[in-house]
Amino acid sequence: MKQASLILNIVLLLAVGYLMIAHFRAPEAATAGPAASTTQETVAAAADSKIVFVNADTLLEKYEGFKKRKDALSKKEKDADASLKARGRALEKEFMDAQQKVQQGFMTPKEVQQLEQTLSQKQQKLMADQERMTKALVDETTKIQEELQKEVKDILSELRKEKGYDYILNYAPGSGVLMVNDALDITAEVLSRLNLEKPGKKQ
Repeated sequence: MKQASLILNIVLLLAVGYLMIAHFRAPEAATAGPAASTTQETVAAAADSKIVFVNADTLLEKYEGFKKRKDALSKKEKDADASLKARGRALEKEFMDAQQKVQQGFMTPKEVQQLEQTLSQKQQKLMADQERMTKALVDETTKIQEELQKEVKDILSELRKEKGYDYILNYAPGSGVLMVNDALDITAEVLSRLNLEKPGKKQ
Protein backbone atom coordinates (compact mmCIF):
# COMPACT_ATOMS: atom_id res chain seq x y z
CA MET A 1 0.00 0.00 0.00
CA LYS A 2 1.29 3.42 -0.89
CA GLN A 3 1.58 5.42 2.32
CA ALA A 4 0.17 8.93 2.12
CA SER A 5 2.39 11.81 3.22
CA LEU A 6 0.27 12.41 6.30
CA ILE A 7 2.66 14.51 8.32
CA LEU A 8 3.62 16.61 5.30
CA ASN A 9 -0.05 17.42 4.68
CA ILE A 10 -0.43 18.63 8.25
CA VAL A 11 2.76 20.68 8.07
CA LEU A 12 1.57 22.37 4.88
CA LEU A 13 -1.77 23.11 6.48
CA LEU A 14 -0.11 24.68 9.52
CA ALA A 15 2.34 26.62 7.36
CA VAL A 16 -0.17 28.28 5.06
CA GLY A 17 -3.69 27.60 6.22
CA TYR A 18 -4.77 28.85 9.59
CA LEU A 19 -2.63 31.48 11.29
CA MET A 20 -4.88 34.44 11.75
CA ILE A 21 -4.07 37.78 10.15
CA ALA A 22 -6.17 40.84 11.09
CA HIS A 23 -6.23 43.49 8.39
CA PHE A 24 -5.70 47.21 8.93
CA ARG A 25 -8.57 49.53 8.30
CA ALA A 26 -7.13 52.64 6.70
CA PRO A 27 -8.99 55.91 7.29
CA GLU A 28 -11.50 56.62 4.58
CA ALA A 29 -10.39 59.30 2.13
CA ALA A 30 -12.68 62.29 1.73
CA THR A 31 -12.75 62.11 -2.04
CA ALA A 32 -9.51 62.19 -4.00
CA GLY A 33 -6.38 62.86 -1.98
CA PRO A 34 -2.70 62.93 -2.95
CA ALA A 35 -1.07 59.52 -3.24
CA ALA A 36 1.73 60.60 -0.91
CA SER A 37 -0.78 61.42 1.82
CA THR A 38 -2.37 57.97 1.56
CA THR A 39 1.04 56.30 1.78
CA GLN A 40 1.97 58.31 4.85
CA GLU A 41 -1.27 57.33 6.56
CA THR A 42 -0.63 53.66 5.80
CA VAL A 43 2.91 53.83 7.17
CA ALA A 44 1.70 55.62 10.29
CA ALA A 45 -1.00 53.00 10.83
CA ALA A 46 1.56 50.20 10.49
CA ALA A 47 3.89 51.87 12.97
CA ASP A 48 1.11 52.03 15.57
CA SER A 49 0.02 48.41 15.09
CA LYS A 50 0.72 45.52 17.45
CA ILE A 51 2.37 42.75 15.44
CA VAL A 52 3.48 39.37 16.79
CA PHE A 53 4.33 36.03 15.26
CA VAL A 54 4.05 32.29 15.85
CA ASN A 55 6.53 29.65 14.71
CA ALA A 56 4.44 26.87 13.14
CA ASP A 57 7.32 24.37 13.13
CA THR A 58 7.73 24.75 16.89
CA LEU A 59 4.00 24.29 17.40
CA LEU A 60 4.10 20.98 15.53
CA GLU A 61 7.16 19.81 17.43
CA LYS A 62 5.96 20.65 20.93
CA TYR A 63 2.15 20.48 20.85
CA GLU A 64 1.48 17.30 22.85
CA GLY A 65 -2.05 16.83 21.51
CA PHE A 66 -0.78 16.84 17.94
CA LYS A 67 2.08 14.44 18.73
CA LYS A 68 -0.29 11.92 20.32
CA ARG A 69 -2.67 12.02 17.35
CA LYS A 70 0.25 11.82 14.91
CA ASP A 71 1.70 8.76 16.68
CA ALA A 72 -1.68 7.02 16.81
CA LEU A 73 -2.25 7.68 13.12
CA SER A 74 1.24 6.43 12.23
CA LYS A 75 0.58 3.20 14.14
CA LYS A 76 -2.69 2.65 12.30
CA GLU A 77 -0.93 3.25 9.00
CA LYS A 78 1.86 0.76 9.83
CA ASP A 79 -0.60 -1.85 11.09
CA ALA A 80 -2.74 -1.55 7.96
CA ASP A 81 0.30 -1.76 5.73
CA ALA A 82 1.63 -4.86 7.54
CA SER A 83 -1.76 -6.57 7.39
CA LEU A 84 -2.18 -5.96 3.66
CA LYS A 85 1.36 -7.12 2.89
CA ALA A 86 0.87 -10.33 4.89
CA ARG A 87 -2.38 -11.07 3.10
CA GLY A 88 -0.74 -10.31 -0.23
CA ARG A 89 2.08 -12.77 0.46
CA ALA A 90 -0.39 -15.46 1.53
CA LEU A 91 -2.43 -14.96 -1.62
CA GLU A 92 0.68 -15.09 -3.76
CA LYS A 93 1.57 -18.45 -2.18
CA GLU A 94 -1.91 -19.75 -2.95
CA PHE A 95 -1.48 -18.74 -6.59
CA MET A 96 1.88 -20.51 -6.79
CA ASP A 97 0.55 -23.66 -5.12
CA ALA A 98 -2.44 -23.74 -7.45
CA GLN A 99 -0.22 -23.27 -10.50
CA GLN A 100 1.97 -26.16 -9.39
CA LYS A 101 -1.02 -28.46 -8.94
CA VAL A 102 -2.36 -27.56 -12.37
CA GLN A 103 1.01 -28.19 -14.01
CA GLN A 104 1.30 -31.56 -12.31
CA GLY A 105 -2.17 -32.54 -13.49
CA PHE A 106 -3.61 -33.06 -10.00
CA MET A 107 -6.79 -31.09 -10.76
CA THR A 108 -9.71 -31.57 -13.10
CA PRO A 109 -10.73 -28.70 -15.44
CA LYS A 110 -13.75 -28.03 -13.21
CA GLU A 111 -11.58 -27.83 -10.10
CA VAL A 112 -9.19 -25.49 -11.88
CA GLN A 113 -12.08 -23.22 -12.87
CA GLN A 114 -13.43 -23.16 -9.30
CA LEU A 115 -9.98 -22.44 -7.88
CA GLU A 116 -9.42 -19.60 -10.36
CA GLN A 117 -12.72 -18.07 -9.32
CA THR A 118 -11.88 -18.39 -5.61
CA LEU A 119 -8.45 -16.82 -6.01
CA SER A 120 -9.87 -14.03 -8.16
CA GLN A 121 -12.44 -13.20 -5.48
CA LYS A 122 -9.73 -13.13 -2.80
CA GLN A 123 -7.63 -10.79 -4.94
CA GLN A 124 -10.56 -8.45 -5.50
CA LYS A 125 -11.34 -8.40 -1.77
CA LEU A 126 -7.72 -7.61 -0.96
CA MET A 127 -7.75 -4.68 -3.39
CA ALA A 128 -11.07 -3.44 -2.00
CA ASP A 129 -9.76 -3.62 1.57
CA GLN A 130 -6.63 -1.72 0.55
CA GLU A 131 -8.74 1.05 -0.97
CA ARG A 132 -10.98 1.14 2.10
CA MET A 133 -8.04 1.34 4.54
CA THR A 134 -6.34 4.05 2.49
CA LYS A 135 -9.53 6.13 2.45
CA ALA A 136 -9.96 5.70 6.21
CA LEU A 137 -6.42 6.96 6.82
CA VAL A 138 -6.91 9.95 4.51
CA ASP A 139 -10.23 10.77 6.22
CA GLU A 140 -8.61 10.62 9.65
CA THR A 141 -5.75 12.83 8.45
CA THR A 142 -8.27 15.40 7.24
CA LYS A 143 -10.06 15.25 10.58
CA ILE A 144 -6.80 15.86 12.47
CA GLN A 145 -6.02 18.80 10.20
CA GLU A 146 -9.43 20.34 10.84
CA GLU A 147 -9.10 19.82 14.60
CA LEU A 148 -5.66 21.46 14.65
CA GLN A 149 -6.91 24.35 12.57
CA LYS A 150 -9.79 25.02 14.95
CA GLU A 151 -7.69 24.63 18.11
CA VAL A 152 -5.00 27.06 16.96
CA LYS A 153 -7.52 29.56 15.58
CA ASP A 154 -9.40 29.54 18.88
CA ILE A 155 -6.20 30.20 20.86
CA LEU A 156 -5.10 32.97 18.51
CA SER A 157 -8.53 34.58 18.67
CA GLU A 158 -8.35 34.56 22.48
CA LEU A 159 -4.89 36.13 22.48
CA ARG A 160 -5.84 38.75 19.91
CA LYS A 161 -8.82 39.85 22.00
CA GLU A 162 -6.85 39.85 25.26
CA LYS A 163 -3.72 41.57 23.96
CA GLY A 164 -5.17 43.72 21.20
CA TYR A 165 -2.92 42.32 18.47
CA ASP A 166 -3.48 43.66 14.96
CA TYR A 167 -1.39 41.05 13.14
CA ILE A 168 -0.44 37.51 14.12
CA LEU A 169 2.02 36.26 11.54
CA ASN A 170 3.28 32.79 10.74
CA TYR A 171 7.08 32.62 10.81
CA ALA A 172 8.23 29.40 9.12
CA PRO A 173 10.10 28.35 5.97
CA GLY A 174 8.11 29.45 2.93
CA SER A 175 5.79 31.69 4.95
CA GLY A 176 7.02 34.90 3.29
CA VAL A 177 8.21 36.43 6.57
CA LEU A 178 11.95 36.85 6.10
CA MET A 179 13.17 38.22 9.44
CA VAL A 180 11.61 38.80 12.86
CA ASN A 181 12.32 40.31 16.24
CA ASP A 182 12.35 37.45 18.77
CA ALA A 183 10.73 39.74 21.30
CA LEU A 184 7.53 39.51 19.23
CA ASP A 185 7.43 35.68 19.40
CA ILE A 186 4.26 34.40 21.16
CA THR A 187 4.80 30.74 20.25
CA ALA A 188 5.49 29.72 23.86
CA GLU A 189 2.27 31.30 25.07
CA VAL A 190 0.25 29.64 22.29
CA LEU A 191 1.85 26.27 23.13
CA SER A 192 1.14 26.73 26.82
CA ARG A 193 -2.56 27.19 26.11
CA LEU A 194 -2.69 24.38 23.56
CA ASN A 195 -1.06 21.93 25.96
CA LEU A 196 -3.33 22.94 28.82
CA GLU A 197 -5.92 20.18 29.04
CA LYS A 198 -9.44 21.54 29.23
CA PRO A 199 -12.46 19.64 30.56
CA GLY A 200 -13.89 17.44 27.83
CA LYS A 201 -10.92 18.06 25.51
CA LYS A 202 -9.40 15.00 23.88
CA GLN A 203 -5.62 14.92 23.67
